[in-house]
Amino acid sequence: MPEPLTTERRALLLADPPGRSQIRFALAAVLVSVATFVAVVPSATQPVARIPAFIPAYESALAICFLITAALLYGQYNFSRARGLLVLASGYLFTACVIVAHILCFPGVFSATGLLGAGPQTSVWLYVFWHGGFPLFVLAYALLDRNAPRPTTASEPDSAQSIDSTARIVLAAMFTLIVVSALTLTASAGQALLPALLLEDHPTSTLAKLGYGFWLLSLLALFGLWRRQPRTTLDLWLMVVMCGWLFEVALFVIFNTARFDLGWYASRIYGLLAASSLLIVLLLETATQNARLAQLTRELSDANRGLEQLSLHDALTTLANRRFFDAYLAAQIAIARRHGRELALVMCDADAFKTYNDDYGHQAGDECLKRIAAALQSCCHRPADMVARYGGEEFALILPETGLADATRIAEEARRAVAELKILHARAPAAARVSISAGVTVLDGDMSAQQLIRKADRNLFEAKRQGRNRVVC
Repeated sequence: MPEPLTTERRALLLADPPGRSQIRFALAAVLVSVATFVAVVPSATQPVARIPAFIPAYESALAICFLITAALLYGQYNFSRARGLLVLASGYLFTACVIVAHILCFPGVFSATGLLGAGPQTSVWLYVFWHGGFPLFVLAYALLDRNAPRPTTASEPDSAQSIDSTARIVLAAMFTLIVVSALTLTASAGQALLPALLLEDHPTSTLAKLGYGFWLLSLLALFGLWRRQPRTTLDLWLMVVMCGWLFEVALFVIFNTARFDLGWYASRIYGLLAASSLLIVLLLETATQNARLAQLTRELSDANRGLEQLSLHDALTTLANRRFFDAYLAAQIAIARRHGRELALVMCDADAFKTYNDDYGHQAGDECLKRIAAALQSCCHRPADMVARYGGEEFALILPETGLADATRIAEEARRAVAELKILHARAPAAARVSISAGVTVLDGDMSAQQLIRKADRNLFEAKRQGRNRVVC
């Protein structure tokens, strides 16, 4: 039974199973390749004008495509540490490096015979290494277990895991460069030991046999990708790449008769399309992932603001909670002292609220508290004024730049606003409706926040002692 993709692999590029649109798009690309191949084959041996700039332009673009794809795949390995991705990325790096060597050694590009001590067979052998090596890497990728060997314990920190994966990437890249250097040296300095593959720009039977060999190897890699379960979008597009690879090899080795004929040029175009197809899909997926990341960042920011709102505000009344009240009062006291401004504090309490809860129930009590909170909030008209739920049925008003007379007026306005709600309270001590008592005080000298609260509380207690439903300053 195929193992389901994990959440971590879904965060990788092209790690999801391919959707219908992806499958249709990939199938369309293969069908176009087949139609083009069928159209080109009858004229593959037709001579075409030799274009000296074609090889450096074409292979430079090809090398860049392979290098960028290798970098993206190494980045994916650095996140997932899946061995298959490391092998595949190294395959793309290997191909890019062999292409660079092929450009340098191709006769007539930088010198008549090519650089790096190249001879007449060097570039052809590098082409063989190029087209035989890449399918081997793809086949190895297809055969390797897709699961990432991530550590199962939390003892190893993420930084150590990152260093370990980075070291593996460096070692894999160095090994790949050493292999490419050895193959380049073999094709140039050791060309006398190798059989001739091209005579007067025409392929020999040896090249044809090698061509059939790595054509079958490419087919085997394609079959390995097909059998891979569960198949990811990356697997799907690698299959498209290998289809293009098969057509390129067939045109160059099987149907092509000489350099610079139509089949030779067409095979190069297939190579470029095969190299760029996966890169284009990776770049498009990167753009999609970036858009998703931006959306997730916005959602996370909204969630953080919501959490901050919850941490500083009372869930029932939406007023500032005790934590917010304490911080805001301390800040306003500091501002008042620094600039010599006035500061007033009003402590309010719903009269006989326990009996209200006993008579009408806690749900009615909650609704009553919400209406009291809204009434108090309506009496604060300046942005700096704050109404907070101090605890239970007790509320507080912080009034910056407000003297005793104005604070008393606001407290009286708040008392009337609650009375005008006309919430029935049969056992209310002052009237048959819900009311509040309030104590008002102002900051004086070096008074601390606790001293200011105690003084307002004393005045609130006095208002209750005098009969409730009143303001004492």
